[in-house]
Amino acid sequence: MKEKIMVVEDNPQNMRLFEMVLRVEDYTLLKATDGEEALDMAIREQPDLILMDISLPKMSGLDVTRKLREDPAFSDTPIIGITAYAMKGDREKVLGSGCDIYMSKPVNTLALPEMIAELLLRSKKKSRQS
Repeated sequence: MKEKIMVVEDNPQNMRLFEMVLRVEDYTLLKATDGEEALDMAIREQPDLILMDISLPKMSGLDVTRKLREDPAFSDTPIIGITAYAMKGDREKVLGSGCDIYMSKPVNTLALPEMIAELLLRSKKKSRQS
């Protein structure tokens, strides 16, 4: 079964870039462009991994991540926090919200598929153990 990856990104160029990188890997892609849509879609679709832009309209990626982490169904779902704001303290904020990994933009498109595959593998092992 194909893994479902939810991409939460409000910038159309960045969304296209993520789509191009992830289509090669044959994942099922779910796309959300604001925080409220992301929260609704995540709860409805139960993605295997989430790429979460931090700066979003309606609700920040940090808030969406915190809300998802309150739900036991998302305790082991890998979430990669992605932000263009690579300021001092941002990494801690992103990881503190519940994201597993912090990435700054521009995203390394060569490293991203490898990172996603690794996180999905770790997540599967964890769910088998519980």
